[in-house]
Amino acid sequence: MKVSNKNKLNRRSFLRAGSLAGAGVGLAGLAPKSIRVAFGGDGGINENVVVYIFMRGGPDWLSFITPMNGHPDRGNYDSLRVNGTAIPSAQLLALDDGWGIHPSASSLHNLYQSGDFAVITAAGLPIANRSHFEAERYVELGTPGNRFTSSGWLARHIQSAINLPASIPIPAMSAESSITFSLLGEPSALSLGNPGAFDFEGGSSNFEEEQEAALASIYGLGDSATEVAGSQALSALEIIEAIDFNGYVPDNGAVYPDTDLGDELRSIAQLIKENTGLRVAQADRGGWDTHTDQGVLVEAEYGGRVRDISDSVSAFLQDLDVPAPNDGNWKDRTVVMLMGEFGRRAFDNNDAGTDHGWGGNMLVAGGASVNGGQVYGNFLGLAPGDLFQNADVFATTDYRNVFSEVLIRHLGNNELGSILPGFVDYNPLGVINGPDLPPNFGEAEIVSRNGFE
Repeated sequence: MKVSNKNKLNRRSFLRAGSLAGAGVGLAGLAPKSIRVAFGGDGGINENVVVYIFMRGGPDWLSFITPMNGHPDRGNYDSLRVNGTAIPSAQLLALDDGWGIHPSASSLHNLYQSGDFAVITAAGLPIANRSHFEAERYVELGTPGNRFTSSGWLARHIQSAINLPASIPIPAMSAESSITFSLLGEPSALSLGNPGAFDFEGGSSNFEEEQEAALASIYGLGDSATEVAGSQALSALEIIEAIDFNGYVPDNGAVYPDTDLGDELRSIAQLIKENTGLRVAQADRGGWDTHTDQGVLVEAEYGGRVRDISDSVSAFLQDLDVPAPNDGNWKDRTVVMLMGEFGRRAFDNNDAGTDHGWGGNMLVAGGASVNGGQVYGNFLGLAPGDLFQNADVFATTDYRNVFSEVLIRHLGNNELGSILPGFVDYNPLGVINGPDLPPNFGEAEIVSRNGFE
């Protein structure tokens, strides 16, 4: 990618007005040698947003999206779930093709009926891996088989995109207390686990101003990764401090659950609507590693986590259903993706829980960008001969195929060779609405920080 002269910034204006943040609450992994940043090209600016929710622990997806009576695998499901994790068919909320969604997911069911929510069955890593540590990294880094990749897939999207503005306040954020693996290596990414605490809190305004001035002077001395990231962090601090997170009132009467995920999506919605330039964000919802006493229908256990996911995503999209700059609305510009590192065994164990498995589901929600109200994927079945090692659901949809569809059709970035190296089997399912671009499976040329004037 070549950057035209009209998009070149001097170093100072870049630090103050360009890709901000990266430290403060947490640095996005100080990039070794060059700091990579992409600028908008002549083909127009993409203003769409992706929110990536990682369901850590590996959910029991057969309890989230379940065969109902009439589904060819309902009998197999009942025979596999004999220790207290089977959900009666009559309690499920009907989707399509014989599938039902968990009774605590009524908000997602409503989104499904309105065409704003879709399910992708039998999705996951291309090769089974039942280790939390490895599978999480493989997914978030976008490089299954290599957990030592130095950057995450969302970071590489930001770095390779040519359709971002030359000046963008906060392009990427993690709603956690540290940078997630998906954003690793992107110095503009902000970690914002507690927006109200994003402050020096020095005890007096004079002391705080002196701190900021001293740090700005120190960081401005050189061009190292630490100094550039530090300058970006100070710029992020200035912007975040000016936003009243505590006084925020969601639009359209949206009510977020009083949970960590609800709070995180509420903050993401506010940052989107404050026109900070946010393009990608990640939030986590853990607690899915249910080896014992899964409590599939209990509100305080598995059922409560399902309700949290369902109500949080629904409130988020309701909150974003407001006009956005340059026509349209924020809901239509936003895609929410949910997944975990793997699924769980098709059968439950003697402790009324489920153990690590392979294939799971991916969930996608949004406005006009999502072709919802459908169940996608190739589910091979639950009969013994249909299961991997007679135990797990086969993952027939590589999760990177869904990432690729979001990247190309929603974010307008076809540099798959740079973002998802080694993945060459792009075959869109149709879950995302938008124009297709021919995927580039080669490595994109990215202009580093040292290329700026």
